[in-house]
Amino acid sequence: MASVQKFTDKAVVNQLRHNERAVQNPSNPDIDMTRSHQNYTLSQDRGMTSYDYYKQRKAQLYCYRRDDVKTLAGWVVTAPKDLPINLHQPFFKETHRFLENRYGKENTVLAVVHNDESGQPHLHYNFIPAVADPKHGGEKICANDVLNRQELRNFHPDLQRHLKENGIDARVINGATAGGNRTVRELKRAREHEHQRRLIF
Repeated sequence: MASVQKFTDKAVVNQLRHNERAVQNPSNPDIDMTRSHQNYTLSQDRGMTSYDYYKQRKAQLYCYRRDDVKTLAGWVVTAPKDLPINLHQPFFKETHRFLENRYGKENTVLAVVHNDESGQPHLHYNFIPAVADPKHGGEKICANDVLNRQELRNFHPDLQRHLKENGIDARVINGATAGGNRTVRELKRAREHEHQRRLIF
């Protein structure tokens, strides 16, 4: 229902341009550009591009000088299949509020809902993973501290609780999300295992 990715500094501009549909000929065949006008942004308008804001906020944080440092993270939260269409927008708005409260409004770089792809509508929430930095003072960028095992295990239950407390009746915990997040590879492996099991029995 929700998955997360981490990106190095070199990958950020392309990731943001892709999510904003600023790429002229996207490589994703699932995108129907004639429906891209149905997409909408939930992050605030700061009077600059999302990439310029990313650079501005990043400059305020301590960051190790290594090419492999993940300076941006992105949750993709998909609308549950049994959620009525009229509740999609309230669901995404409340999910966005949950994410900003969790990772910091000042760290939010871009939040956009895509309605122009095959499959369910989904929210892309891109943020700088920032934590307190006792060693250098202030804050630092550290995706491993922000998106640790505990965070991945608690994400879906906490989102489920938040939605319920705010009047959104949406089921985000299911067979794929119970017990914490799994990678795309793990989900595919589980589907293949289930397929093989059915062939045998």
